[in-house]
Amino acid sequence: MLLLLLVLGAAQVAQAQTTRTPADTVRKVSTKELSEVTVQGRYYKQYSTNSVSSVLRLQTPLINLSQNIQVITPEVIADQASFNTTDGVSRNVSGVIRQEVSNNLGPNLFMRGGQISTLRNGVDVTPLYRGPTPEDAAIIERVEFVKGPSLFMNNVGDPAGTFNVATKQPTGATRYAVNAMLGSYNFYRLAADFDGKLDKAGKLLYRLNTMGMSTKSFVKYDYNRRLLVAPVLKYRFNDRTALSAEYMYQRFQYAMQSPIVMTPNGFASLPTDFTLTEENLRPYHVTDQSAFLTFTHQFNTSWRLTARGSALRHDSEGTYLWVTGVNAADPNVLLRNPKYDLTRSLVFSEQAFVNGTFTTGPVTHQLLTGVDVNQKSLLAANYVEYDTYLNAAGQTRLTFYPLDLRNPQYGAEIRDYTSPGGLDTHNTDQSIRYFSGYALDELGLFSNKLRVTLGARYTSVRVKNEVSGLSTSASDNVVTPRVGLSYSLLPSLSVYGLYDRTLVPQAGVTSAGASIDPLKGINREVGVKKNWLDGRWTSAVAVYYITRSNIIAPDPTDSRYRLVAGENHAQGVDVDIVGQVLKGLNVVVNYAYNDSKVDKDLNPLLVGARTPMFVKHVQNTWLNYELPPRLVRGLTLSLGYQWQADRGERFVTATARAIPNYFRLDGGVGWHSEHVRVNLLINNLLDEKLIATPWFRSGLYYWVPQAGINGRLSLGYAF
Repeated sequence: MLLLLLVLGAAQVAQAQTTRTPADTVRKVSTKELSEVTVQGRYYKQYSTNSVSSVLRLQTPLINLSQNIQVITPEVIADQASFNTTDGVSRNVSGVIRQEVSNNLGPNLFMRGGQISTLRNGVDVTPLYRGPTPEDAAIIERVEFVKGPSLFMNNVGDPAGTFNVATKQPTGATRYAVNAMLGSYNFYRLAADFDGKLDKAGKLLYRLNTMGMSTKSFVKYDYNRRLLVAPVLKYRFNDRTALSAEYMYQRFQYAMQSPIVMTPNGFASLPTDFTLTEENLRPYHVTDQSAFLTFTHQFNTSWRLTARGSALRHDSEGTYLWVTGVNAADPNVLLRNPKYDLTRSLVFSEQAFVNGTFTTGPVTHQLLTGVDVNQKSLLAANYVEYDTYLNAAGQTRLTFYPLDLRNPQYGAEIRDYTSPGGLDTHNTDQSIRYFSGYALDELGLFSNKLRVTLGARYTSVRVKNEVSGLSTSASDNVVTPRVGLSYSLLPSLSVYGLYDRTLVPQAGVTSAGASIDPLKGINREVGVKKNWLDGRWTSAVAVYYITRSNIIAPDPTDSRYRLVAGENHAQGVDVDIVGQVLKGLNVVVNYAYNDSKVDKDLNPLLVGARTPMFVKHVQNTWLNYELPPRLVRGLTLSLGYQWQADRGERFVTATARAIPNYFRLDGGVGWHSEHVRVNLLINNLLDEKLIATPWFRSGLYYWVPQAGINGRLSLGYAF
């Protein structure tokens, strides 16, 4: 917090200065010159922005919206040497943390006491089981975090919010870029970006991004190999009409679903490189394919139509070792048993919307109306305990592979396994289908100083489940209203209030065969936003109160099933500061206070307990300073940290256990010229022993270890 105050104070001093900077000149040049200055300007990286991408359907500048939306720009991602949405992106937005359980199968981001939903290009492509597959930096144009429900998008998601990944699209300019990364644990990555046009008239445009990566890990026997190919074609019929087609193919192979470890001896009591797995264990194979088809038509300067269809198919197969409880005979000997996963997730989504502006007397209107249709399905043979035997009494028993924590010896031969009938012998068949229609009108009064947003969405949901022979179905029809107010005290200063509701269709079945109704949530929020130095840096403060009902949890006696647990609430404060606060100094500073507790539960002992993945205090800082060119042209220095305090467990527990705070310090040095960019980043400079996603169950402490000190060198060339 001290650093936060220092940054604010320094920025206020800078605002009082009258020295002209390159950004002052930017406003006086042509559009073509503006593009060149933005890319090559020595003192103005675009860490902050006052607009959202068109896929979020909004036309209002961020400063005027009755909602807190934080945007992560490509410059931030590049300076932090992030290579996908699970690699450090969460540090740039207040209160966002990652659940690390399935590192390769989904972002699993939490905020404001709940797991936030995910969008890609404004489309709900989230599978039922895990995912979506984390987007690689090679295809990311920007990442947008929407705090609270977003009726203007789909209003199907946790009331904590949503994050959207906007992918790279053809620009019409001919540009090529290559980026290579080298790092600790035999990390090698090569990505290429090709942008241009296929005809002289510039009607047919293309964008092609490719990436290959191979890395080992700080964890024994772990590795990860990835391949990405993502072409985009766009045809411009004329200046007002266009059709684009986008395809993304990703293939992964990795040794471990997640490096979860467990012991009866307390959190963080094992060596950082400890592993449960065996070198000969069957690796995970994943294929992820997605496609988008987008049609846009500009009727006139005021009205625009967008129609988009998408499809996603995610196939995953692999085996992992697991320990379900303490060994009563010797707690320090883990009884490992292999489990098999085979899943296929399909998502089809269609949307069409119209947005435009008109006036009625002194009132201006920004109208958005449309429909969303989504179909998700999952076929799986999962949680399969295939390594069993019959005892003398004819009873089926698990085959265990003991591992002594005091002197772990590896080399056990785990027999290979595949589902005899493939997915034809699945034990899980689930689907969610929803249709939604909505209308949203932002009314501008008093020369648009006061903006009143009124909206409503009708959603019809159908859910079907078949889990291990139990079949259920459920349906619901819900109308969710939205009311927002935003008032401009100054052109660069606004206050806002928001009331919005949301629902989450929930796949699953109880062990008694009962269906699961949707989670329903309400968000109430007020906030203030300020743009500083002509928008070069921005600040936002929000206070919220969220309630959730019909919350489900995994059945502790059988992970195939779910329990309808109860209700909870979350209240807190978010603070975000992003941008160039001093000449050459770009910052990302954020802080979040969250107090989220259980209000109702099947177990009365859990009432008042912390919600899953609870973190009361989250504070992140990232500083990137470019030295004046009179000293060394293009040289930058970076320093940042992530801090989390008063953390809870992955699951609700009546007995709170002490979990160590989280503090990671990172630093780096970089250099860039017109075509070349070099960046060296060292993570965990203090070599702290860090853990994520802790929980206690059945006599064992579980957690995900984090890497010690490690480095990454990025080399980029663009022309």
